[in-house]
Amino acid sequence: MVKVGYIEIRVHGSKGKLELSPENYDIREIISILENAENLLYHGDKQGRPTISYRIEEGSVRHIFKTSIQYIIGFNAVIGQINQVQNIDFLELSTAKAFESIQNIAVKSNYAFSIKTSLENTNEVRIDSTTRYYRTEAFWADAELYFYGKVTNAGGKDKANI
Repeated sequence: MVKVGYIEIRVHGSKGKLELSPENYDIREIISILENAENLLYHGDKQGRPTISYRIEEGSVRHIFKTSIQYIIGFNAVIGQINQVQNIDFLELSTAKAFESIQNIAVKSNYAFSIKTSLENTNEVRIDSTTRYYRTEAFWADAELYFYGKVTNAGGKDKANI
């Protein structure tokens, strides 16, 4: 028997003068959250991952993703670390991109996201238009390399080597 837990992504905001609810939440926004949720939970090979079930609830808009408790415990640690260091540079690329995507939605639509788990003493991360959860860019330097020596074997027709 697999024990399950869930992550909750709650979206606060408004559409014009209407308070945000599942009735006025656009399907494209739901699709975006669904794509990001998988990357938040599973950063590596997704073929062997356990099932993720989904439901949407009232309370602004509450996205509930149920899956194996093992992954929920790991994700709780991740959001705790994000709260502590206030950046996402330590995350795997797909997970960091998911947080950046949620940050972009928050800025573009003026939404506030609250992400937490079903664990008792859960960590919680808030993302809104004032937060800046973006990866810092890696700085590259141009370099030229010169190799000296003599070529002793240039390889053959099928396996070229120098």
